Amino acid sequence: MNKTEVYKIWAPDTSLWSRWAKPVLFAHLDSIPPNLPATSFTTDLSWTPALEEKSALVLDLPGPEAVLAGVRLATRGYRPVPLYNALPLPFGEPVVDPLSGRSVAAVNVLPILEALRKGADQLASINLPFDAPPAFILDANRLGESRKMEPDEFDNRSICFTTDFPSANFLAANGIKGVLFVQRTGLQPQKDLAHVLRRWQEAGIFLQRLRLDSEARPASFQVERPSWYGAMFQRALYAFGFRRATATGFGAWVPDSPAGG
Repeated sequence: MNKTEVYKIWAPDTSLWSRWAKPVLFAHLDSIPPNLPATSFTTDLSWTPALEEKSALVLDLPGPEAVLAGVRLATRGYRPVPLYNALPLPFGEPVVDPLSGRSVAAVNVLPILEALRKGADQLASINLPFDAPPAFILDANRLGESRKMEPDEFDNRSICFTTDFPSANFLAANGIKGVLFVQRTGLQPQKDLAHVLRRWQEAGIFLQRLRLDSEARPASFQVERPSWYGAMFQRALYAFGFRRATATGFGAWVPDSPAGG
């Protein structure tokens, strides 16, 4: 399959939620190097809400984990919606700096790309209805783990915005009564995602969370009001130094100096 076909499998015209699927990574499927190590997701999914509960899922898991979980959730009737908006390191560039030993890219999205490509084969065989509840999938490592970027490194750290998700009104109008937020560790969502969940919460969407590093079951929770809540957070994007390559994608080389290109 070519990259357009792969994207259409993940974001088919027959899905209510495809308008939110990010095309950024799919445009770079040709960047996948050969012989990438295989990844797997063996976590038990018995916590998955029954379809009758009318819940949406938000999976904020590291690397390709959310993709792999999303494919498995599709077999349970959920529509995985990829929200990855970081560009991969340009094809042919060294992955590791030979002098510093540091990864050249802030975030390694190549395993995610490979998982999306392989996952398309499985998704293609699953006939999901138009209104199958969504499972939004993100990379928990998108912020680069607080890495300080150096000159000549590829800065593809990214964040998500409230506009990357459907509004609470849209969710409710399409039968979604609650949201289950899933992460591997931690009690509160990352700051960017907190803005999304907080808005849903304020609009009356019932929120639950689940940590995969414990045996706890989904439990209701309240999202703390994030700092710079609202539009100020989006305006602060460039103050944090994030580099946008396109209207939807993040990724650019760090110049040698503030005056560099």
